[in-house]
Amino acid sequence: MKSFSTPPIAFSFSRIDEEAGILQKVIVAQVGKVKSYFEQIDSTTLSQIESLGNAKELGIKARFGHPNMCSSSFGTYIGRFKNFQVEGEKVFGDLHLDEVCKESPSGNLYAYILKMARNNPDMFGASIAFIPAESAVTGDEYPATRIEELLATDLVDDPAATNSLFAVDSFSYQATQFLDSNPAITSLIAHKPDTVIEFMLKYFSNNQTMKKELFQRLKNLLNPTPQGVNEDTVKNYNQAVEQLEADYQKQISTLESDHQKQLSVLQDQITTLQDQLKARPITVEGTDPQVKVGPSEETFGKQLLKEMPAHLKNKFRKS
Repeated sequence: MKSFSTPPIAFSFSRIDEEAGILQKVIVAQVGKVKSYFEQIDSTTLSQIESLGNAKELGIKARFGHPNMCSSSFGTYIGRFKNFQVEGEKVFGDLHLDEVCKESPSGNLYAYILKMARNNPDMFGASIAFIPAESAVTGDEYPATRIEELLATDLVDDPAATNSLFAVDSFSYQATQFLDSNPAITSLIAHKPDTVIEFMLKYFSNNQTMKKELFQRLKNLLNPTPQGVNEDTVKNYNQAVEQLEADYQKQISTLESDHQKQLSVLQDQITTLQDQLKARPITVEGTDPQVKVGPSEETFGKQLLKEMPAHLKNKFRKS
């Protein structure tokens, strides 16, 4: 299930027990709108935080920043929140710092948090991380947040602060700042994550800012390999698909070339026929002496005498 976190609330406490490392009555949530995912915290939400927080005997873990605001949540553990209680429109908890955070990968967070709480409480805040239940419809503009499980109460940077507890040049910090400043996009991602995945793949496939091998890693990250399918199988499949695409493009090129040749031949034939239709017949004037239409009169007379009976020939001669 997806988890959410509330925007940071300016750090506030009733007193600090430095010897025991306890910050008493720290505000962890309060009634109001949570625009980052278009819901609101009401009195019922506060009661759920109180009951879920106190249901864990050892307390609710506290971290130095949310996991989405640093590269990893490991090494950010600073202690536990205990003794949750609702007063008015706020819910409070006591932060018990753990000795282990004196030797964290980020240094002595124990002393740092105590000093920040004393001198600069307005420069950071508290935020709960939780798994949401189905929100409740109310008569107000936003539905009310309902909590299935309380995961943590973390110390986070105040977006309005100029001196940050976290590195402002990190991707996680900048992405968090962007999402906090654009609640509509945050809501879209929360409700339609597939849309974001589709956009990312289309965006980077249509420009040259990402190398091919990195783009493939992005595709594998956004479209993970199904269980039971190893990487070699996926690699072979991708290679087969690429080969099919190459063969397909080659066939298309061949067909286009053949088509152009056939079209050129047909055009030549059409041109020839058009030229023949445009041609006019030649009129021959005069008589060709070599052309004989029939036998001459002299030849005809000789032939007639040859075929004439003898008595007629004699009679013709006497006359």
